[in-house]
Amino acid sequence: MAGLTHYEMVRIHPFIDGNGRTARIMVTLVLYKRGFDLKRFFALDDYYDHDRPAYYAALQTVDPETIDVTEWLEYFTDGVSDSMKTVREKVLGLSKDVKILKERGQVALNDRQMRIVEFIIKKGKITNRDIRSMFNLSNRAALDEIYKLMDLNVLKQEGSGHSVHYILV
Repeated sequence: MAGLTHYEMVRIHPFIDGNGRTARIMVTLVLYKRGFDLKRFFALDDYYDHDRPAYYAALQTVDPETIDVTEWLEYFTDGVSDSMKTVREKVLGLSKDVKILKERGQVALNDRQMRIVEFIIKKGKITNRDIRSMFNLSNRAALDEIYKLMDLNVLKQEGSGHSVHYILV
């Protein structure tokens, strides 16, 4: 149903711009309504953006006479599968690196907090300045994000003064 929704939304092309984005939002809604609670982790955009020509080619495989959507649905389900694998890898990586999941159970992080944790996993630490530039935040707003993560026992402070930075617990 989600793959057909996407195709139909793009086929009727109701807007001057944004048809693909609208179709992907509709797909997320259809999946959610069908019981896939994706917790904002899942997005097909990365899959489609990775190879735009393949995305457009897959849409063009639908024969307007027979409305045979087989090749499109194969491409679409490959995208869903690939996106789910990416989410799984991300969650497993966070579970491995953030040992808090074993000790306290699962911790719900918003998108911004997830990006902060991912930054630390890649770089080993993060500073207030890093957070300010990542999200174009004020000093106070960046500190609020840090304090929320510290309250969740995800981050801890190291150093002091100008050398203060934050690492995963």
